[in-house]
Amino acid sequence: MLRSYEATIMFFAHLSRSLRETFPVRASEWALAAMLFNWSIILFLMPDLFATVDAFAPLAKLMPQTTFAGMCFLVGFGRLVSLAINGTWRRSPHLRAFGAFLGSGVWFMISIGIIRSGSGATGLGIYPILVLLDSYNVIRAAGEAGLSDHQPRRVAKDGHPS
Repeated sequence: MLRSYEATIMFFAHLSRSLRETFPVRASEWALAAMLFNWSIILFLMPDLFATVDAFAPLAKLMPQTTFAGMCFLVGFGRLVSLAINGTWRRSPHLRAFGAFLGSGVWFMISIGIIRSGSGATGLGIYPILVLLDSYNVIRAAGEAGLSDHQPRRVAKDGHPS
């Protein structure tokens, strides 16, 4: 039986190898998840941001800043966890697609809020691109989910993965 420190070393070795294999093709998902998580931290640390920054005034009309911060935290942290699971324990393209869908929705709300504020803030050069990038991540992860859903049927039908 493995000692606990040996099991811990094996776990981190597996985690490291797995992340090295999956990170390059998921870099944008990791980055967008981290950005959303960081956005939530900023909103929690600066509780009057929506009230003092004109570009975010329309977001304050949608929901209180603490609610928006909580939503960003849940989506961002949830995506980080699902990406870690996907790369470490089991494939989870369904969770990745769902997380990217939620993320693109948040980036869309921020983009529309800045547009509606009329402030012409520099965020208009960034947030719409984040919407498009996360939309692309939805399509890519959903494609992987479709492949993983059909894999057992192909194996059963042909006797080997195709």
